Amino acid sequence: MGRPGILKKPQIDVGPLRDLIYGLHDLHMSVGRPSLSKISKSSGTTTESGYLSTSTMSYVLSEPRLPDSETMQRLIALLVELAPTGRKMDLDETTRRFLDLWEKAARAEAAPPPSPRVQALRKTGNAYLHLADEYQKAERMEKTVFSKNTVANQWDYIARLIGELLGEDHPDAVEARERARIGP
Repeated sequence: MGRPGILKKPQIDVGPLRDLIYGLHDLHMSVGRPSLSKISKSSGTTTESGYLSTSTMSYVLSEPRLPDSETMQRLIALLVELAPTGRKMDLDETTRRFLDLWEKAARAEAAPPPSPRVQALRKTGNAYLHLADEYQKAERMEKTVFSKNTVANQWDYIARLIGELLGEDHPDAVEARERARIGP
């Protein structure tokens, strides 16, 4: 057990879930890092609706899992309520911000996992280097004698890789998809 108010962030890969959980940690810190006991006491008693136990809050803040939306909203309300006088926060705005993060994390959780190739690249930390190499390879292929289909397949591969690494709407993914189209 650490010092009161000091919560350890869970190890989470970069993405929407990390944004949500780390955002909750930042909110906790911005209101003065109250202990979980203090937050729990301000939530009421065990028989009252809306009560949050220290173990529930610890789970929300320390586990690399998507928390229950209702529990998260209650924790946010308690943290905003505990904000120091000089650091007043807007509950509606803060809740909306975290609900947006929660929805992104929920959608990402429901999305299919990245391909084994992308997972392997992410583990090694070489994903972006590999992507740059593939991009350079496609550009060289365009300048040499390769069939249009071969070049289009290379750009299609790059578009899928970028989509899995950076998102389907990333400008580089859009460009790679456009370059993958074979002209008449």
